Amino acid sequence: MRFRLAAVVCVALTLVLPAAAQWSPLDPVRSVKQLPNGALVTFKSGGALKLEVCSDSIAHVLYSPTGVFPVRKEYVVTKTEWPAVQAKVEDSAKEVTISTPSLKISVGKEDGGITFAGPASGRVFRDGRRIMTPETINGEKTYRSEVVAEMYGSREGFYGLGQHQAGVWNYHGASVDLSQENTEIAVPMLLSSNGYGIFWNNTSRTRVNNRFVHVMYISSEVADTVDYYFIYGPEFDKIIAGYRELTGQAPMFGRWAYGFWQCKNRYKSQEEILAVAQKYRDLHIPVDNIVQDWFWWNRKGEHVFNKNYPDPSAMLDQLHQKNFHLMISVWPFFEPGSKEYAEMDRLGYFIDRTKVPHLPYHQQGMAVYDPTNPAARKYYWDLMDKGLFKLGADAWWLDTTEPETEGQEESILLGHKLFAGSGDRYADIFPLMTTSAVYDGQRATSDQKRVFILSRSAFAGAQRNSVAAWSGDVLSDWLSFKRQIPAGLNFSVSGLPYWTTDIGGFFIASPSDPGFRELFIRWFQFGAFSPVFRVHGSRFNPDENELWSYGPEAQKILVQYDNLRYRLLPYIYSLAWKTTSESYTPMRPLVMDFRQDVNAQNIGDQFMFGPALLVNPVTEPGATTRHLYLPKAKWYDFWSGVPTNIAGSSGRFLDAPAPLDHMPLYVRAGSIVPLGPEEEYSNQKPADPIELRVYPGADGDFTLYEDEGDTYNYEKGKYATIPIHWNDATHTLTISERKGSFPGMLESRTFNVTFVKENAGAGVESSTPDQTVQYFGKEASITTK
Repeated sequence: MRFRLAAVVCVALTLVLPAAAQWSPLDPVRSVKQLPNGALVTFKSGGALKLEVCSDSIAHVLYSPTGVFPVRKEYVVTKTEWPAVQAKVEDSAKEVTISTPSLKISVGKEDGGITFAGPASGRVFRDGRRIMTPETINGEKTYRSEVVAEMYGSREGFYGLGQHQAGVWNYHGASVDLSQENTEIAVPMLLSSNGYGIFWNNTSRTRVNNRFVHVMYISSEVADTVDYYFIYGPEFDKIIAGYRELTGQAPMFGRWAYGFWQCKNRYKSQEEILAVAQKYRDLHIPVDNIVQDWFWWNRKGEHVFNKNYPDPSAMLDQLHQKNFHLMISVWPFFEPGSKEYAEMDRLGYFIDRTKVPHLPYHQQGMAVYDPTNPAARKYYWDLMDKGLFKLGADAWWLDTTEPETEGQEESILLGHKLFAGSGDRYADIFPLMTTSAVYDGQRATSDQKRVFILSRSAFAGAQRNSVAAWSGDVLSDWLSFKRQIPAGLNFSVSGLPYWTTDIGGFFIASPSDPGFRELFIRWFQFGAFSPVFRVHGSRFNPDENELWSYGPEAQKILVQYDNLRYRLLPYIYSLAWKTTSESYTPMRPLVMDFRQDVNAQNIGDQFMFGPALLVNPVTEPGATTRHLYLPKAKWYDFWSGVPTNIAGSSGRFLDAPAPLDHMPLYVRAGSIVPLGPEEEYSNQKPADPIELRVYPGADGDFTLYEDEGDTYNYEKGKYATIPIHWNDATHTLTISERKGSFPGMLESRTFNVTFVKENAGAGVESSTPDQTVQYFGKEASITTK
């Protein structure tokens, strides 16, 4: 029987399981009843399993051991109403099935197991059983929830789950704890090379355990129900798009945020920070942003600059005159003795600080605010607005957003009561809520400056708050550097597109040490192709972290990659629009674009940066070559333009040259890469002329995006796109008619077109064009031999 679902509800399929939470493999179906919005299937015992088909490729699974689904406040999932879905429900002697054009869900009548299948691929995921174990946690009667996923004969790869520092890329055969800690970011989004994703909708501490490789256990410490979304792709971009449809889209940063960020631990005065900014301009080294790390305050939480910053308003004005943006470190901890502390304490805005044991030395006697309280979130933003945003601060470094757990193993939220409820129930949600305070606050205050938040932790949904996460306080050594790459790639496929590291590591090294200089250069090369490009760290001998601190030979290499980043801004900013408008992911593990290539599935130290660039960081000291993998395609060496055609049934491993000034970088055939003019900050010049590098060997498309560079007018349609197409068979490049407009848009522009080949269209410097197109917003085509 076929039916069309109501537009405001999902298809609901309800199964009843034992009220005592004892799953029975032979608990037979008692009856099947069709409802206006789905079907109700009852078992002979009790409880309920509800399947909600939200779209043709997304299903919501809810399991209650009592048959009752309590209404609870939803903090993570933002989409609860869905368009109507064509679905077919069938009831046979052995199973109940729901079918959409993209997905078939079957529930066995004998065992209650749920099988998910794609339209042509057959079974891709098997939820064999769900277990709810009664518990009393933090004074609350609740359950420990668990799903047992059966995977007999499976060799699939598992990815996502946030950011973790063990150096593991493919989690097949591994166990991952999802709890917030410095350097560990919990995001309960799992992707499979079989073409599906599981978004586990639980905010307590969670574990994904696949150590016994035929079974995966997904469990959480506190739950009323099992609650997860199954998202079918099969391609990862579609899975991530489904995750963002559920939890929110990622807004655009200002164009300046995609440039270079100068930072160290820490600038100690107004005089120092202005001097560093001036020297960058005097040396003509590209940079847009400078960062004020902690202890600019008198007392933590009062948002008042100390005596080393005698006129912060003038400091910000001077930085803006030099075309710098300032990001300021803000913590969620408050120190006794300030009026802010006293007022928040009086209003009950703190998590119960009396039960916070063994805080680190720099937090003793302090209290952390409760961002699950809407009034506390508003108060927190109001402090930032009055003390910093109204002075002209441009970006927010929200540090210790786990919140900080140093000095003890477990989260300080455990055992506490939050405004939202038990701290154990909401143990992982702090970073989502505190970034919401700042994003919502700034958006309500002004639409003239886009929000940028750098957060040490994140959770599902944080992408909607304009959050870029960084990998935390990692060590300044080669092993830590190597581990950042799979950590960042797994974070990226968890659905949050913006991520970065402390280039060079945080703890602790000297720019005068030749070994560290080599590490810093290699890390910087990798950072130039990270979504956010930022140096940071504790340094000594000298206590500097600017590019000139590493000596003239290193500076030359660093500036080369800095210049390349700025030349790529038209490409990067267009990817940013694609990220916002199409749920794209700019930092792309190979499995995203080559999902069925077994080698690509298991490579976590190479990645695509957008559709064109294959990035191969060098993570071994003293290396002069880099062992890497080229998937099946035609590739061009970015530095020489030399093509390599990888034919046959799979890709090929090779050892590429990698002297210190050279990180191997390849471009896929069919790519169209727009390069802007050299500039010292992101809006120094109009992006004109644009050098269009076309890489023959396959058809290709690219959409060039432009807007005002800041403000939220792009949300009102004030932007322009120029679609560009390469037809490889006819060797024709078509620059299509421009769509849209915005204030300040170039009405006419120049495209210098280079068809890349050996020693033509290679490296950082501008190439001599093969043809030049004067573009006036109307379609223009050129053909080459």
